[in-house]
Amino acid sequence: MTKLERLNDRANLNLVGCLIAVAMLGMSIAESPCAHAQAEVREGAAVSLNTGVPKQVENVTVEQKLGGQIQLNLPMTDSVGRRVKTGYFIDGTKPTIITLNYSNCPMLCSVQLDQLTKSLAELDLQIGRDFQMLTVSIDPNEKPEAAAKTKAKYVDMLVRTQPTVEDGWAFCTAQQPIITRLADNLGFRYTYDSKTGEYYHPAMLAFVSPKGVISRYSLSVEFPPVDLRKALVEAGEGTVGSPVDQVLLWCFSYDPSSNSYVPQAWKMMRLAGAGTVGLLLACLAPYWIGRKASPKHKAGKRDPQETTQRPEAT
Repeated sequence: MTKLERLNDRANLNLVGCLIAVAMLGMSIAESPCAHAQAEVREGAAVSLNTGVPKQVENVTVEQKLGGQIQLNLPMTDSVGRRVKTGYFIDGTKPTIITLNYSNCPMLCSVQLDQLTKSLAELDLQIGRDFQMLTVSIDPNEKPEAAAKTKAKYVDMLVRTQPTVEDGWAFCTAQQPIITRLADNLGFRYTYDSKTGEYYHPAMLAFVSPKGVISRYSLSVEFPPVDLRKALVEAGEGTVGSPVDQVLLWCFSYDPSSNSYVPQAWKMMRLAGAGTVGLLLACLAPYWIGRKASPKHKAGKRDPQETTQRPEAT
């Protein structure tokens, strides 16, 4: 047998082996449960889609408690180990942004706080001067040292554009009963997975007035600076922003269903009408003042003390 014939025989054997492997693979696929299920669907069997929510996240949500009050006597520990209360941050002078996170969170907390930090860097309002920020860990086992490391990360990212961030943004830890009470105040619902040691929780910012009243929420990982400013101006109750901000905010209202500010048509129409009347008055005022001051207008008036006598007929 020549060398060429031996190569042809080997190639034929390899081809036969491949065909047998493909046939065996096809038989295993045909016998698999997935294949049987597909066959049943083709034959008209009913299809049941898995649209349920995983058990771990069934109760993970935020119940927006607009107008609700944050308890000001909840004790906690800040990142340097000091014992403080919520009233230390919600002090009656400026609004506060509250977030609930934890340092060992594998993903969502970092994404949320990173995006928030980017928006805060573009915000013209100053942390610590115009508003406060309070981040509380939902992990009762978290130590102040871990909170201090997390704080240092975001302070370093903001210190150039927010020079007072060190004093204005607090990272605190607390015991489980205190965390539960604060979460209930905010309507923040989360669960704990004992197998993984992780918490399933939503992304949330709560904007709180100087007296501790919840004015609005942000339930997204994106926080446009313009929306942050509106929320802080609203929560500030006149302590934050310019008169122009107050007028603009009057034309909008917070819609919890869309988690955004929406324009109020009737308010905008009233404002436009008032502006039109004011503009007309401003344009006509010089004409009226000039007309009253003109010599012709004065000459046309008679002195009431002057009498006019008609000549007597002769």
